[in-house]
Amino acid sequence: MSTPETILAVEHLTVVFHTYAGVVEAVRDVSFTLGKGEVLAIVGESGSGKSVTAQAVIGLTPIPPGEIRSGRIDYRGTDMARAGIATLAKIRGAGISMIFQDPMTSLNPSMQVGKQIREVLHQHKSLSSAESIAAAVELLRLVGIPEPESRLVQYPHQFSGGMRQRIMIAIAIANNPDILLADEPTTALDVTIQSQIFRLIRDIQKRFGTAMILITHDLGLVAGSADRIAVMYGGRIVEEGLTDQIYYNPQHPYTLGLLNAVPKLTDSGDAPLRTIEGLPPLLINPPDACAFADRCPFVMKICRQKDPGYFTPVPDNRAACWLHHESAASQRAAFTSARVPA
Repeated sequence: MSTPETILAVEHLTVVFHTYAGVVEAVRDVSFTLGKGEVLAIVGESGSGKSVTAQAVIGLTPIPPGEIRSGRIDYRGTDMARAGIATLAKIRGAGISMIFQDPMTSLNPSMQVGKQIREVLHQHKSLSSAESIAAAVELLRLVGIPEPESRLVQYPHQFSGGMRQRIMIAIAIANNPDILLADEPTTALDVTIQSQIFRLIRDIQKRFGTAMILITHDLGLVAGSADRIAVMYGGRIVEEGLTDQIYYNPQHPYTLGLLNAVPKLTDSGDAPLRTIEGLPPLLINPPDACAFADRCPFVMKICRQKDPGYFTPVPDNRAACWLHHESAASQRAAFTSARVPA
């Protein structure tokens, strides 16, 4: 299998926020790549740095209070971390688009949805009024909005939550971008609608060959959809690998904890829910050593003293865990025996 052309490379990204309580290190030395047509899922608990990473990629870090302290975000030769407003305006919506969590706060409540779609088209294409209307109708039809011609003149409050998210997807794909950032795109929807929206996003991604970064806290959502998974914790990527490897052969205790927390069909009806004990670390003065040490059932003395860096325990995987050091054979054996198929 050939490796896809790399269209996005994030290198040693660090993003901080200046608050009254101190400097919050939301993203710490994060690196990853995205290939053409590839789907990368970034998963982790709330506050792990997933959304902040996505916002930095598309140039939406609020400055102030945010600051991209270091790193490079290379999109086809342009460093998104250092690009000016004019350059970002050309790329957003055309090269990189984003589907946000809550469409009600992302759509303009005082503007007809047709005008909001046409606005994105006119930003990047020279279209007549008739051409943009026709394109907007076709986009609404593509995302499953019934009677799109009559619904162009309606406002966001006249649509259900699922329909509003479909409109957000139509806006995001209007200019056939290289990369689609989907930031918890189904969080505000009920379970049935979540499935429909996620299936729609995947169908569109496959149809147009768009690369996608899917941000989620739900590992169950990305099964069978993502090519690779990056697991974030405490502002860092603690494990990254191919999807099947992450599910069936996790190499980091935090990844194992996330997988075990997903209810399974084989569980009995009265089986207690499995959780990861403890709380995520505060990212004001975060630990220099392993951030997961205080919650890890396989913790060793060195975990609280020194950052592990990355090991490559299996092909196409990297894991930031001391369990993979040659001197940790006994603890690694305990971890291996604790793994269960996802």
